Amino acid sequence: MSGLAGYEALVARIEAVDSTKTLVAIGRRWQLRAVREAKLLVPRKTGNLGRTIHAGEADAFGASVIASAAYARWVEEGTRAHIIRPVRASALAWGGARRLSGTLRAGSAPESFARSVNHPGTRAQPYLRPGAIIALKHEDLAEEYVLAWNAAA
Repeated sequence: MSGLAGYEALVARIEAVDSTKTLVAIGRRWQLRAVREAKLLVPRKTGNLGRTIHAGEADAFGASVIASAAYARWVEEGTRAHIIRPVRASALAWGGARRLSGTLRAGSAPESFARSVNHPGTRAQPYLRPGAIIALKHEDLAEEYVLAWNAAA
């Protein structure tokens, strides 16, 4: 198109760097590092929350890391003080010998009962956002651009 020497090669390189394939590769690389970092930062009691952290969708517009445990958001962001009321029974029950999972041990019975309790809330224990930020700081994402640039030559 242009009389400029090397114009076509330059256009090919720019298109390679801006291609969907390159952008997805960069997103995937960041995802793997972010998942690893989030799993290192997640608070552990049973290990369940850490096992639910995984890479989500990745396309040319972005990539995501997901924690699929039902309570993941409450750990990440914390909760305000709130009232807990029973859903399936007329009273809440707690106490007694319990397993780590929270279920009663065989032969044990709850020791305390109430129609409602005032929960003081929980402090935030962020692990996803800090993991994503660490991944961005430590992963050399520019390397993918260099590889795409050199491959288009």
